[in-house]
Amino acid sequence: MSNVATAPQTTLTFEEKLDRLAKVAVQVGLGLKEGQQMVLTSTVDALPLVRRVTAHAYESGASLVTTLLTDEPSTLLRYRHGREESFDTAASWLYEGMAQAYRSGAARMAIAGANPALLANEDPEKVGRANRAMSKAYRPALEQIPQFRINWNIIAAATPDWAKLVFPDLPVEQALEKLWNAIFAATRVDQADPVAAWKSHDATLH
Repeated sequence: MSNVATAPQTTLTFEEKLDRLAKVAVQVGLGLKEGQQMVLTSTVDALPLVRRVTAHAYESGASLVTTLLTDEPSTLLRYRHGREESFDTAASWLYEGMAQAYRSGAARMAIAGANPALLANEDPEKVGRANRAMSKAYRPALEQIPQFRINWNIIAAATPDWAKLVFPDLPVEQALEKLWNAIFAATRVDQADPVAAWKSHDATLH
């Protein structure tokens, strides 16, 4: 294993590490192909990473990046103000479009950082109904992923609510920093050459 690839790089700024995470996600994790479209989903909390991923996707030859953002406070508003019958409804038109994109060869990238406890205090019956409706509508698109019909990748982004759950005894800024550092270490972007480090890791696994 190359020392150049695995040596820690301690002088990088947060922004540089974030950019490296985006580059590794696109070039190594996703393996985006020249001319390929990409569907990117994320929460609005991860917008800085979304923009870096988008930039690296186009630099890698993406023909189009389509970004779908979710907002957790808006999700909660559904449970506070939505009509009872609305919880059996899902955006079938959206998931049908995603399924068509995958059938046409689009890649799939998800940035995960949602608050795991977002719906903990909501009506469990409504949560269950909404989840079932979404799962049914999303199935045609989701089936493309585990059967490896498309190239896909999921990466993590630290968010305040997630960081507070992981490090409940720390102020939110310190918790965010620690969670980001854990993500950077796990994805090897704090090393001198993250792409080379991943290639070396893959070779070791093989």
